[in-house]
Amino acid sequence: MQIIDLTQEIDEHIQVFPGSPKVSLLQWSNFESHKFASEAIFCSTHVGTHIDAPYHFNSSGSAIDKISLERLIVREKTKVLKIEKKDNEEIEISDLRNCEIMENDSILINTNWSKYKNMNKYFTNSPGLSKAAAKYLAEIKINLVGIDSPNIDPATDEDFGSHRIFSENNILILENLMNLDKLLNKRFTLIALPLKLKNCSGSPIRAIAIQD
Repeated sequence: MQIIDLTQEIDEHIQVFPGSPKVSLLQWSNFESHKFASEAIFCSTHVGTHIDAPYHFNSSGSAIDKISLERLIVREKTKVLKIEKKDNEEIEISDLRNCEIMENDSILINTNWSKYKNMNKYFTNSPGLSKAAAKYLAEIKINLVGIDSPNIDPATDEDFGSHRIFSENNILILENLMNLDKLLNKRFTLIALPLKLKNCSGSPIRAIAIQD
């Protein structure tokens, strides 16, 4: 068994989506004064490697605590698609049509954009799905879609078109994934577990892939 970590490390230097609060990790107790260590954390629920619940862009969609665990631990029907794109390019239907995507599949898109993590362009120039491509996946009725960039939409889409399409169709979104290149042409179990945050639109996750 091999375990591949698909998750970004969270610290106070992690990049955040423009307009989101920066992460604060505060020492709350220490061994000298309290005999134990603990910390307080302040951050967005969409920081680092995270999941977007349908509620993120759909007021009647499911919040993060209502998502079935069966949708988050996927042993079969996982696919990693290698679709490399340049700055602000859109992933189109033509990039997806011959990938044998089926209903209830969990699709992870390897754009190799994660190599720009910690660079300014990581957020400002990221590629993403066109609205037409998002509609195509929604019509197939996939389980979730993930990407190794900070945004399932291209950075130029200020209306978050693909987010809205997936939220309205009860499709989960994973963003800021890492190491998807290690899963190409491999069979694996995907585990992407959020915190059980009541009535929230998303959560950081520890995403891993287990290869038998």
